[in-house]
Amino acid sequence: MRGGRRGAAALAAIAFAGAGIAAVAPEWKKGAALRRLREGEALVLAASRQNDAVARAAILRDAEEVLEEAAAELPHDPRPPYLLGSASRLRGDAAGALERYRRSLAIEERPETDLNLSRAHMAAGHPRAAEKDAVRAVWLAPNLLPELPEEARIPVRNRIWQLTSDLKRGKGYPPPLSKEPKTALR
Repeated sequence: MRGGRRGAAALAAIAFAGAGIAAVAPEWKKGAALRRLREGEALVLAASRQNDAVARAAILRDAEEVLEEAAAELPHDPRPPYLLGSASRLRGDAAGALERYRRSLAIEERPETDLNLSRAHMAAGHPRAAEKDAVRAVWLAPNLLPELPEEARIPVRNRIWQLTSDLKRGKGYPPPLSKEPKTALR
């Protein structure tokens, strides 16, 4: 009878440990996804600093693979699609960058995403959309103004002054979030 109790206690301990591991497993999975996200971010940064086109393309392929895995595990995190947008932009794929930046904005608006959406619009030949996104980015984070191309700074600054003046007089509205992210996901 004693062996039976020990056997039952051992089985109970194993079951308890298994339940504990199962409870922690989602956190392990998320931790692994966050590590892939950091790895992908480092690869995109390395690619942005790479002058050799062949090496840059190889780094970007690796970055996109890692970031796609992270995006699948972190569907409510705006960083994977943002970084995928940056990888697309570095590859010269403006349409892919626009799609991915829009996906990131649909999850959460961040000024740096608006800024890079503006850059992607310029690369795609959409200067009006680029200006609207640049205004939104600088409205949200004025410290981004120096990140704009020199020729865009004065028009963006003037538009923000105009919007601010209108708001102070009780007229007008802050620059809206681009309507494109919402339509892109529907």
